[in-house]
Amino acid sequence: MIDIHCHILPDIDDGARDLETAIRMCHLAQANGIKHIVATPHTNTVDNIDHFIKTRDERLQLLRKHIADRGIDIKLYPGAEVFVDDDIFFANDLKCLTINGSRYILIEFNFRNVHLRKIYDYLNEIIDMGLVPIIAHPERYEFFQFDYDAVNSLAKNGVIFQINATSLASLDGLQEFELAYSMAYNGLASLIGTDAHSLSHRATNLSEMMRYFPPDISQYNMQMMVHDSAKAVLTDNPIPMAERREIHKRGSF
Repeated sequence: MIDIHCHILPDIDDGARDLETAIRMCHLAQANGIKHIVATPHTNTVDNIDHFIKTRDERLQLLRKHIADRGIDIKLYPGAEVFVDDDIFFANDLKCLTINGSRYILIEFNFRNVHLRKIYDYLNEIIDMGLVPIIAHPERYEFFQFDYDAVNSLAKNGVIFQINATSLASLDGLQEFELAYSMAYNGLASLIGTDAHSLSHRATNLSEMMRYFPPDISQYNMQMMVHDSAKAVLTDNPIPMAERREIHKRGSF
């Protein structure tokens, strides 16, 4: 399996607090069937990107060396979780923040008080840079939780979504679960990530969490989310699309 969203690098953001924690997170990932991890530390500003990249790459090389020394057979790839707000309109090029040098970039927004029109503007700005935005954990955003049609609208326009494994395993709240489940069941979620930050909450224990996923999600959709789509991202190929059906909030018509 491939973990497309993971805060595995030590002492760079709110993820692994030190090298030993990062190594143990890799060991747990290997025990849970993860073969590839994209390191996606937070970057909250489009300023001083060069410093962020330098620090990220240093941490990445350090962790690669230490897991190799300990016989942990996991491949680590560079990426970032890019916070997007109005500053995006002043950014020249975000190519260096993409996943493994591909066209795909993992992005997040403010969790509340963002109008859908703004989301479209941000996405269009990124697309105009020649990049493909992947919206991280859409199920965690209040504006999506209460407006499933917004998710449908973005999906119709080819937007890529990555849901969190903890959400699909009912570990992040009812609203998060219901949206993540609807998206996974209906083919709107292309990717699953652990979004791991530690050895406890949102850990790298993907196989363990999968035991709690709803059993009626098709094996085809699961295979796409945990491997095929992520492999396409890593190799800079078009993401294969499952059949997408509109989602509807429970109790609505």
